[in-house]
Amino acid sequence: MQPQVWTDTNWTLIVLIIAGSAILAYAGDVLGSKYGKQRISIFGLRPRLTSRLITAFTGMFISVVVLASLSFFSENVRTALFRMKALQQETVQLTHQLQATALSLDITRFGMETLQKDRDMLFNEKNDLEAMTSSLRDEAGDLRRNLDVMRLGAITVQANSLLAQRVILPGASRDTLSEIMAALEGNAREEVAVKRSERRHTVSDDVVLVIDPKEGAEFAARAANYPERLYVRVLAVENTALDEVVTVRLESGISYLLYNEGETVHRKLVRPEESGFNAEEALHVFLRELRSHAIRNGVRPDPATYSVGSLEGEDFFDTVEALRSMKTPTIINAVALQEIYTEGPVRIKILLEQ
Repeated sequence: MQPQVWTDTNWTLIVLIIAGSAILAYAGDVLGSKYGKQRISIFGLRPRLTSRLITAFTGMFISVVVLASLSFFSENVRTALFRMKALQQETVQLTHQLQATALSLDITRFGMETLQKDRDMLFNEKNDLEAMTSSLRDEAGDLRRNLDVMRLGAITVQANSLLAQRVILPGASRDTLSEIMAALEGNAREEVAVKRSERRHTVSDDVVLVIDPKEGAEFAARAANYPERLYVRVLAVENTALDEVVTVRLESGISYLLYNEGETVHRKLVRPEESGFNAEEALHVFLRELRSHAIRNGVRPDPATYSVGSLEGEDFFDTVEALRSMKTPTIINAVALQEIYTEGPVRIKILLEQ
């Protein structure tokens, strides 16, 4: 800082002021001495007092010249001489304003701290509510599961169960569609009645089916005079207990021919002669593979059971007995008993080949 102070100093002005003051002081002294020797009197004063008065006026003149010079060359000096009180008043006002601002800042800071505390409290409450909601959701899920378990013994129709299906030939008229839909509804009622009779061991004829009329109307409009073979299914919407209304929905699509009558649907080589061969287990595996193969080829399974058909129990056990009697590698063939379309079912007979 010191080198900058020395560099920024107006040495020319200082030298001029010193030199001018010296000259003026010398001139005042000479003038006072001259008037004193000549015994000149001003304002009726004694010569000695006159000489002193001239010296005093010279000093005053020096001061005026110095102040004038400084004021002329320095704005800070002018401000200090002529605006000091105003600056002091402005300083006092600014001080009051700063104090007021500081108070306002303190109040704002306090308000922000309060808001932060409120925010933290709300955040904690939000977390608590979310935890409570999650707990209640888990409890509700447990209650629903428990309710399902309690109702399971009384459920006669499972959700998505296939209750009935029909085929619509190409170009079917609206009248034909009406007849098909009525027959389809009747088949679904009969299926539900059978399921209920298995529970209560009596025939039920009070089955109530509910289907969205808009859905039925849209299907009829879409299927009327359709140029390809279609299938339509009636599926249960939800689990239904005894004597409850059965809500159903429709599923439809184009019915493609997938297997011809007499065509081999699936075949597999087994080795009955090997030690540990289990004929019944081998046939179960074969039927599971048959189901997967048929579904991959386009057969629509029952959405509830995922089955595509069934094999009569007598045929199943006859095949098991035949496999047990085999002593050489054997090929199990599943042959279509009829044409098999997209909607199924897959009806087959089992043929063994050695």
